[in-house]
Amino acid sequence: MQSLTRFSVLIASLFSISATALAETPNLQPGLWEYTSTTTMEGPMNFPPQTASNQECLTQAQLDKGQDVINMPEECDITQSDIKRDRVDYAASCNMDGMTTIFKGYANFKGNRIEGKMTSEMNTPIGPVNMKTDYSGERIGECSP
Repeated sequence: MQSLTRFSVLIASLFSISATALAETPNLQPGLWEYTSTTTMEGPMNFPPQTASNQECLTQAQLDKGQDVINMPEECDITQSDIKRDRVDYAASCNMDGMTTIFKGYANFKGNRIEGKMTSEMNTPIGPVNMKTDYSGERIGECSP
């Protein structure tokens, strides 16, 4: 369960930060950002919602770098990315440990805030598992040197 939650947080973070760099002029401000995600799982075994938070520095250089900034795991392929100044819609397919997971989601960019949702479908040895993740982030200050 913990690894699934960590994986969903990883994917949410990758898309909420990195995918934004694909936009010509993303509506995000560089600085220190704090992200929170809440994931629910449905399948053979249901788990209570899991909430996780992390902080990351988003630099202007990252925003300017473009698609090269995306650091997806080798096991994942981006299958859709429709990126605009204020929104990204995305999908990815990942094959990890013999399990294929399909991710779909979006993020809205609001200058000093970001909000989004992601769903995933995973075929596991115990049966199909569906995850739903709501995530948000806000700029909380400047990055430390």
